[in-house]
Amino acid sequence: MALVSFRAKAEKIYNMDNTLAYVRIKVPALKRAHCDMNAFRQHPRFGAYANSDMFEGILKRQAQERFPSGYIRLDHPIPDGVVIDQRNFLATVSFDL
Repeated sequence: MALVSFRAKAEKIYNMDNTLAYVRIKVPALKRAHCDMNAFRQHPRFGAYANSDMFEGILKRQAQERFPSGYIRLDHPIPDGVVIDQRNFLATVSFDL
């Protein structure tokens, strides 16, 4: 299990009449710093690419497949395998590839 984790601020989006429409979290451009690199080096699918220059492109493609809009809307069902912890000021989002 290769874990990807990042922290981001939850944004509140309001309607025109100042009522809360929904809350979303922006997915950043994923880098090596967001990954458990030991797990990626041992991963059967991504292990060969963990130390290559193509790794960030692979992360970008995986993030686009999982979060097509670039945001995680908290009023919609959260994709399988994604864990969001909102106990702190910054929400921690973790998921396995």
